[in-house]
Amino acid sequence: NSLLTILAFIYMVPFYIAFINTFKTERDIFDSPMGIPFRRLTFDNLTRTFNSPNFNVLRAYYFTILVVMITLVTVGLLSSMMSYTLSRNRRGFYKGAYLLLLAGLMIPIQVILIPLIQILKTVRLVLTVPGLILVYIAWYMPFTAFVLTGYIGTISTQLDESATIDGANPFLIFFRIIFPLMKPALTSVIIFITVWTWNDFVTPLVIFGSSTYYTVTTGIYRAIGQYTQKWDDVFAVLFFAATPLAVFYLALQRHFISGLTEGSLKG
Repeated sequence: NSLLTILAFIYMVPFYIAFINTFKTERDIFDSPMGIPFRRLTFDNLTRTFNSPNFNVLRAYYFTILVVMITLVTVGLLSSMMSYTLSRNRRGFYKGAYLLLLAGLMIPIQVILIPLIQILKTVRLVLTVPGLILVYIAWYMPFTAFVLTGYIGTISTQLDESATIDGANPFLIFFRIIFPLMKPALTSVIIFITVWTWNDFVTPLVIFGSSTYYTVTTGIYRAIGQYTQKWDDVFAVLFFAATPLAVFYLALQRHFISGLTEGSLKG
């Protein structure tokens, strides 16, 4: 317990520094990065950054949330149906398809970015939001299928058999019986995909390029730039980028472990 407490403290130090320096002047940041000058704390950094012409916070939020939401809905729906089929059929073609999906987990996206750009260029989706969304959908499908297939495997097939005897077709069985039981696993997938998509920098930077679109991370790159040394603005931008994600994770953290470890049925 003592070791975990020490590690937790070490990990929290950077977050503390980033948070407290958001409300300090640049002079106070240099004089005492970890100190708290209560009488000189200010919201001017946040106000100035929020109205910065180089980084429109609301525009960055809009594009990032749009990409995240469409990716989550599409990946969640398609992968859940696919995972149900793969979980209930573990032989022949289905086993090969499952292994092929797992192979996709072993390839870093940076390795295939150039071929992806060529494909998007061919279908005229490079420099567009739909192009970025399609890349994320394809990229997150293997991971989601891996998590959901294993989770559905813990759900008794007797539910399927009973529903079939009552005259239900596979679609009805899935959406009325199986899908509601997948909530813990889906919540974990939602957390993973949201965090990965929100924090991703390389993919949107390459796909959006010099277009007018930008996510939170690429917006930070535009706002701060390579040679910026105004640390009060830097910490303010980081605050805007990290706060929504931190709130989202804290709201769903109680579902995180259960979605990866618990089965919906025992015995």
